[in-house]
Amino acid sequence: MLAFYIFDVCYRLLQALVFSHFNLTKLQVLPGNVLFFLCLCVQVCIITKHFCRGPRKKQLSLFLSLTIPFFLTYVTGILVAYFIYPAYNRQDNIVSKVLIAIFAPLITVFLKGVSRFCVQRLWRISHPGHSFVPLGPLYHGSAVMLRFLQVDVEDVGAIAVIGGIHGIAEVIERSAMVFIDHIYHQIWQRRLVRCGNFRTPRRERLAADIVIMSILYESSGIISVNGFLHLYRYFYSSDNSALQLLQSFALTTSVALAIEWFFTSLSLAIETRYQNMPVMAVWRRRWKKHIVVAIINAVVMASWLSSSLILPAVVNNERSVGKPKDFCQMPFES
Repeated sequence: MLAFYIFDVCYRLLQALVFSHFNLTKLQVLPGNVLFFLCLCVQVCIITKHFCRGPRKKQLSLFLSLTIPFFLTYVTGILVAYFIYPAYNRQDNIVSKVLIAIFAPLITVFLKGVSRFCVQRLWRISHPGHSFVPLGPLYHGSAVMLRFLQVDVEDVGAIAVIGGIHGIAEVIERSAMVFIDHIYHQIWQRRLVRCGNFRTPRRERLAADIVIMSILYESSGIISVNGFLHLYRYFYSSDNSALQLLQSFALTTSVALAIEWFFTSLSLAIETRYQNMPVMAVWRRRWKKHIVVAIINAVVMASWLSSSLILPAVVNNERSVGKPKDFCQMPFES
């Protein structure tokens, strides 16, 4: 495992000394990602052999349960950075952009369901109060990346429509979480189990933590994405004033947050009153843990998204839309 770290450090030094710091080609990025995944697989293999000494089939099942949530996070990032956002930038019509922004989150619904089911199978490894931690990167990353599609439309009506449809989809997803996980359980176990028997205390705790994560990450994603886009336009675009950008930031953020909080209140009412899910009790007792996990994921996602999504997709689109500032104007230049 140490050898993979040494190779990774050497390749990063080679990138800094030989290659360009920005606009790396896919071929130049590939070796670093391969080394990272190989190192991750070796670590998971060691953990798998430590916790499971049974047949190879059980070891493979545990290995997949440990790696799939993190692997699907990178799958989501690759789909958004290299397929969804380039297709979004190529559209000249605002209706086409709105349709892409509306239907893009459907991809994460399936990936989140698979990841939840894998985490639920780690009952021998993770404590019920810590089971949501492996799901943090996927929920936080998808919330931030897909919010770029909403706020980049720059039309308040379109932002309201996208936020409303996203809010309805989130209410349906959160309310039907137990039923969706029951379907995954039926497919995996290949036997009939009543939906009531599927709801164990461990799954109830995980469902409550997931609801808290969704609420926390979606709201923070709206603020952070809006803040990044408006700060970028202030520092690197010459056709926007500070007052104009401040008004735009306040308007788009307040509209998106108001819609998000309305549907969040609706989903909380359904989950706490009709599904008897202990969302508020878990938040009152474990809010510090959720805040710490959110901060750690925010730092990691900011460093990863800056090279995989923000620079090649978002920033390039901003350069093509706005007039960039000239920071090298000297008195003696013509």
